[in-house]
Amino acid sequence: MKRSFWKHMAGIIVAGTLALPVQAQQSNEVQYRNGKTLMEQQRYDLAMNELLPLTNASPDNAYAPEASYFYSLAALKANKLQEAYQMLVQLQNQHAQWSGMPEADYLLANVLFEQGEYDHALSKLQELKGSALESDAESLKRYYLNRLTDRTTYELLLERYWNDKTIAQVYADKLLGGWYKKQDRQTLENIVTRFNLDRSRYLSKDAFNNLGFNVAVLLPFQLNQDLMQTARKNQFVTDLYAGMQLAQDSLLTQGIQVKLFSYDVGADTSSTKRILNLPEIKQMDLIIGPVYKSTAKVAARFATENNVTVINPLSQDAQMASSENVFLFESSVATQARQAAAYAYQNFSPKTAVILYENTKDDTTFAYHYRQQYIKLGGKVKVYKKISSNEASVTAQTFKDLKLEEVGHMAVFSDKMTAAVNATSLLQSKSRMLPLLTYEKWLDINQITLRQLDDLEVYFVSPKYFNKLNPANNWFRKQYISKYNLPPSVYAYSGFEMLYYFGMALQNYGANFNQALPAAGVQPGVFYPGIGYNDTSMRNEMHQDNQYVPITKLENLQLTVVNPIF
Repeated sequence: MKRSFWKHMAGIIVAGTLALPVQAQQSNEVQYRNGKTLMEQQRYDLAMNELLPLTNASPDNAYAPEASYFYSLAALKANKLQEAYQMLVQLQNQHAQWSGMPEADYLLANVLFEQGEYDHALSKLQELKGSALESDAESLKRYYLNRLTDRTTYELLLERYWNDKTIAQVYADKLLGGWYKKQDRQTLENIVTRFNLDRSRYLSKDAFNNLGFNVAVLLPFQLNQDLMQTARKNQFVTDLYAGMQLAQDSLLTQGIQVKLFSYDVGADTSSTKRILNLPEIKQMDLIIGPVYKSTAKVAARFATENNVTVINPLSQDAQMASSENVFLFESSVATQARQAAAYAYQNFSPKTAVILYENTKDDTTFAYHYRQQYIKLGGKVKVYKKISSNEASVTAQTFKDLKLEEVGHMAVFSDKMTAAVNATSLLQSKSRMLPLLTYEKWLDINQITLRQLDDLEVYFVSPKYFNKLNPANNWFRKQYISKYNLPPSVYAYSGFEMLYYFGMALQNYGANFNQALPAAGVQPGVFYPGIGYNDTSMRNEMHQDNQYVPITKLENLQLTVVNPIF
């Protein structure tokens, strides 16, 4: 999963190109480059359409193998697995001697894994032994084997590929991660002996005493302060931890034991250092928290020095995850802006924008990254202007002076009532169908009705969105109210989703799951529409914050996601 297809494939051109008619060469080259450009822009369906005519082998088409390969890659990214599979089979049949065939075999194995065809995929990867892709093939194999949660299916693969060390070792990891039963002792000993695995890791007394995963939770519980004074102020911490406890129960029903160890950590760096110096902390598989910037920096240094993964549960500041061992559960402001700009560029025409933003640090940062990404993708920004909603008359005049002719969309990054009212009034009077992209907080501005927002083409950046009509939500509410006699807050949902996601990561990949997260891609959460730490345009590129940002729109007064992951 660590290879860059783009870099590896960029220079592959069939040697006979120069012998072809010049006009045909040029036409095919233009179409081929257009297809690759569309892929880089994540417009995979359009890329497939552009590349498809070039996939047919003919004397005047030197691009057939490359086009077939990139068509298949686009189909995989668009989750059109059958199309990807069929094209790769055609590529193998028509161009068996193509120099890029090992890359095609690797891609075919990836498609087969996604289709659930583990046996066929493993067989295909065996063909890459001894090739330059052997190491990548092992990584791909390990990633998908870790995702396989059905024990019976896995044991059939273990029996069929009894001489494969990776399959055996991942099985041993799964045993210690939650599958282990007393009758598995002999099997585990046989695997360790046969493949010369680390006996202290798999067969020592400590290994069996420590089955499951230990997670330290460093939150400002403020246990040493008066409960009546801190209860309301600290409710978000209580809710967050309560959600984590329900996730712990849910994971246990699946045979995944996650033990939570809570520590009261506020903004005091001295006490934080004392807690992190406790011997048991270094034995933790994962640390969640702290939440305050000062103590989060202390935890980040600890993560780097001790190779322990730390999750910041609430921050949207990318600077808080400067270490490879620190992840933000939330999307950073910069990521939210870039993903919103990518959606706008792909879906709104013409590719021109008007951007207004509030005179605050977060809004200025959001607008900056939005503008940068939009221009990078090929868009043009006609207006980029800072506003101050405290100056109501000046703000009103700014909106009134806007020229909306030949503008593809307007973006307003402010959660102030003044900005929202002026923007909606402008569109109602001048351009009701012009797309407007803004924050989800506008839904809570009482001076604007949901019907007004529904009637206009308003799109919301909704990083904390979850579908309240999801059946899982009904289950969670009942469980939460039954246990705590309170309805769950957004922090309770976040706590559940966070521990469940990283609990599954621990189960699937072990405590050193960092490098596996990019390959895992963006996946649906229990409540959230998507969680993932890789850029969807570059499958192997890891990020330290959640890369999926829901974009929503009101349809018949119901908020719906317009950029679902599948």
